[in-house]
Amino acid sequence: MAEPTELLLPRGLDITQMGYVVPDLAAAMAQWTEILRVGPFTVLPRIVIDQPLYRGEPTDVEIEVATAEAGNVQIELIEQKNAVPSCYRDLFEAGSGGLHHVAVHAADYDAEVARYAEMGFPTAFCGAYQGIRFAYMDTSPSLGIMVEVVETLTR
Repeated sequence: MAEPTELLLPRGLDITQMGYVVPDLAAAMAQWTEILRVGPFTVLPRIVIDQPLYRGEPTDVEIEVATAEAGNVQIELIEQKNAVPSCYRDLFEAGSGGLHHVAVHAADYDAEVARYAEMGFPTAFCGAYQGIRFAYMDTSPSLGIMVEVVETLTR
């Protein structure tokens, strides 16, 4: 039997979050809690995003989010509340959902966003939440999901 081969690749950034688009936030929280015993969830109603851009254009997407810790990974459930085009609707039609993104935190946010762009993955959605910049890089043609780059603030 052949020995397993170890690929010697540079270590990437740790995945800190798995984000799911859901059609009904309350139902999704109940299912995650009952089936996987993940919770309690913290609900963030009507997230206010500073300077939100969807594919380079201003957007007024409205989302409600719930988060819970599952070991070293945060589970984020996202329900889009209005019918505008968005990165969430890019992957899932209204009324459906699934794994949308994984998040990584980057100390050099601009360099990490540029790295994805150089590989041909455009920014689908970006902005800032509570002073922290984020960008959803559209890696879906290669990975089937997006990657959210989140700025790590050093103080």
